[in-house]
Amino acid sequence: MVIGENQIFNLMDTNGRRSDVLNALKIYLDCLEDLSNEYPTERWNRYPVSLAQFLFYQKALEKSPGTFRRHGLYDHFMKELGADQNLFLRKDPDWVTRKLPQFQRKLDQDIEKRARHYTSTLVKMGFTRADRTITPAGYSYLQGQIQPDPVEAILPLDAINLSLLRQLLKLKVFSQARPDGSRQFYAPFRMALYLLLNGPLDRQTFEVVVQGLSPYSSEALRQAVLNGASAAQLEAMIQRRDIQIPPELTREEILSFPHFQLYFKSSKRSQSTVGTYYAFYTALHDFRQLPTPSSYQNLLTCLEENGDLLQKAFGYGKAVFQIGNRGNRYDLDTFLQKNRTHPLLTTDHYNRTIYLTYASSKWIDGIREYSDTTVRLLSATGLFKFETLPELAFEDILARVFHADDLRKSIFGVMSEEDYFHYEGAEDCYFGQCHSLLHILDYSEQRIHQVVDDLQQFLCVDNSSQAKNLLKRRKARQFLDHIRTKYPKPQLMSLLSLFSDRSNDAKIKKAVNDAATVPTIYEYIVGIAWFYLSGEDFDLYSSLRLTLNADFEPVFHASGGEGDIVIQYDDITVMLEVTLMNKQAQKRGEWEPVLRHSLNLKADNAPKETFTFFIADELDHNTINIWRAVASVPLESTNTHQKVSGVVIMPFTNAELQQFLQKGTTRQQIIQATRDSFQSIPQLTDTQWHQEILSALLD
Repeated sequence: MVIGENQIFNLMDTNGRRSDVLNALKIYLDCLEDLSNEYPTERWNRYPVSLAQFLFYQKALEKSPGTFRRHGLYDHFMKELGADQNLFLRKDPDWVTRKLPQFQRKLDQDIEKRARHYTSTLVKMGFTRADRTITPAGYSYLQGQIQPDPVEAILPLDAINLSLLRQLLKLKVFSQARPDGSRQFYAPFRMALYLLLNGPLDRQTFEVVVQGLSPYSSEALRQAVLNGASAAQLEAMIQRRDIQIPPELTREEILSFPHFQLYFKSSKRSQSTVGTYYAFYTALHDFRQLPTPSSYQNLLTCLEENGDLLQKAFGYGKAVFQIGNRGNRYDLDTFLQKNRTHPLLTTDHYNRTIYLTYASSKWIDGIREYSDTTVRLLSATGLFKFETLPELAFEDILARVFHADDLRKSIFGVMSEEDYFHYEGAEDCYFGQCHSLLHILDYSEQRIHQVVDDLQQFLCVDNSSQAKNLLKRRKARQFLDHIRTKYPKPQLMSLLSLFSDRSNDAKIKKAVNDAATVPTIYEYIVGIAWFYLSGEDFDLYSSLRLTLNADFEPVFHASGGEGDIVIQYDDITVMLEVTLMNKQAQKRGEWEPVLRHSLNLKADNAPKETFTFFIADELDHNTINIWRAVASVPLESTNTHQKVSGVVIMPFTNAELQQFLQKGTTRQQIIQATRDSFQSIPQLTDTQWHQEILSALLD
């Protein structure tokens, strides 16, 4: 990733930013793969050279209807095309010559530009090249398949966690080429790891340091990092960035509003917002001139009515001044005492100081805005916890894999233009390859053995398999502590009741994790509900097919051909298939995969008894009876083609699940009632009927 000198690096463009980052990456990779299969000659370019960007946008709308509920500009464009849509899609030369000029600006700005923005994160993460062809690293993420190295095999992380970990560990933010042809770089993930290897950290300090450093950071900052400066020292240095003072602001006359808005502005802020800044500017100026109870009250009013806005503009994200609690504001004398060293009150150069404060504070605000996506991706590696303070999961293990001194030395560096090209510019660039953690760290075989031996000795185990199992059990225990604390049965039942009304989606995401989709959260919550119905008698952590962040919240549904939740009891196997699809969509989207998963489950676990429970908010009458009917029909596993009879798929609604929890129904009772009913279904043993009809017709 290359940035300009005054840019803050970002991993997801503001235009098209989504909270469900991992899901977005998967969907956009799906769209690109579909395009490469369906339109192999269309390369990533603007119309009329290519339809690729337009077609990508269409597919993104189709695959994310919940996210892109409104797309008026696209709808208007298609309506204006009218009967010319086929000519447009065929890139008819006559149509392109005559009609394209009236559509081209809207097509590029309203549709194709969005496609470029939406896919930019894939390029920044190395999942695609600049031409949006999927890299080996991208396919490992898309398919959820990865071959772990000896250390990765010990860490209790899934394929999605590892895929993100590898790419972030390789991620470098590059400068523009310098006159000598070299490029400086900054490795933000390594900075984040290094910071937290020393223990938890204040959230704002963590974000300012990780997001605020860049390949253009001063030599003083680079040396401070190399010399092991504290996070607080680095934060202070980042906040003291060099800022050019406009000549008009070196004078002390109070600025008129027209002049003020020339310098205190933002492309994202409205006129009223600049007016709020100006009201604060004048109120503070008046207070400095004459600090009376009246001028103090005017200043307090500004701070109280627009606190959040002013904190971002003049307070580095915190309160601009100490003014006491809302119900107990400081009086004038206390205010002056508490803020006696504040530069905005003590400076002899008011315009200059308030502008420097504004420019620096807005810079920090931009850092915090862009850090949102960075934090989500760090969390999704399974290594970074953010629920309270930023800290590392398995810090004791990671400290033996990543050495702080080595990390510190690799945070900043310089590459030649040729090396940069091979790193992330070439078609087969290093960044896009599916390299393992140890390969990326460039550990020798001797060091790899040393790290593995060190981990085994620390964990008091004999081999890597035992180390992995020990860490997995530790994580499973921590996960149970988490759900018992955050999702006790009353809270769980309250959450379950929200899923029937999709207007509650925002409330659900806020209560659980806004980085996950609501269907993913529903699967997670249903899994916890069944855990309570089972009397907590199975390994829930291992049964979920969800990627969890380091705070044990769901972020992504794992790909693959298995069911949503598979539970292995001693005597039976239970699969939960969970959906929020409505009745109509269930026929199209659930019949085939649920039956396929159930057949394969029964075949793979034979002779063990298996049950599938299909849980949805509402059930279609035909769906209920289809599931009943398949229990009587001899079928065949799609994996092994093994003959399977007596497949049990029992549907329940979300409301019925809540009733089970309310009543205290146990999973044993649910299974026994299901078993008793399905055992009464007569089996169709005649498998020759198809051949008999053909024989009657053809012999």
